Amino acid sequence: MNCEEVRELVHAYADGELDVARSVDFERHIANCESCAAALRNVRALKPAIRGSYYAAPDDLRASVLRFPSSPDGVRQSGGLPAAERRAGSWLLTGLAIAAALILGFFVGDAFLRRSANQNLLAEITDAHVRSLAANHLADVASSDQHTVRPWFEGKIDFAPPVEDLATAGFPLVGGRLEYLRGRPVAALVYQRRKHFVNLFIWPGDHVTEIRDEKPQRGYNIVHWANDGMTYFAVSEISAPELRQFARDFTTALSH
Repeated sequence: MNCEEVRELVHAYADGELDVARSVDFERHIANCESCAAALRNVRALKPAIRGSYYAAPDDLRASVLRFPSSPDGVRQSGGLPAAERRAGSWLLTGLAIAAALILGFFVGDAFLRRSANQNLLAEITDAHVRSLAANHLADVASSDQHTVRPWFEGKIDFAPPVEDLATAGFPLVGGRLEYLRGRPVAALVYQRRKHFVNLFIWPGDHVTEIRDEKPQRGYNIVHWANDGMTYFAVSEISAPELRQFARDFTTALSH
């Protein structure tokens, strides 16, 4: 299984709904993928939290509702429904309220998991950026020639990352390297801005199209966008406006 397949099955696995073969594949993947293992831990932590969020009406409120004025023949004094039908309606409303709470809980939980997964990804991206700077390992292939960098990735990843030299825009290409995010290999292109570096991580996907600022991580700015079937995350210590300009310049270069 890859990370995308595991994320789709994480709820079913947590509920014990997978068959033996799929469970074994699932467990083999999370044993070697901390990001997916964290997603499973989040699901398991969320379930008791949701179960504990139900509100039980106090006894005095329940008694007050049951004491609603009615005539001896079981009809409300206001001329309403018989008491038995009223109680049936009350149970129906209660059931609908519970169903609404469960649906709301599902969407709240799903949003929580998505935020958690995104936060884990941003942490991985930041770690990869810092590691490349600290270990002085910016590039596996050091070149400002895009026609040298792009062919280097052939056979190392299962997609062809677009490579552009943005020297005329003030972001010269430094090179590229292989990185691992969410348990899968991705392309990392390195650009320079004065004395600073920009790591651009690329892999297939198109969930976001417009350039979007992500929450800064440990002092590093991150922008995220998608274009023509590829997802891009750029991270650097340069200012957020400069990093957005880098994203615009890269997208513009792709269209030429």
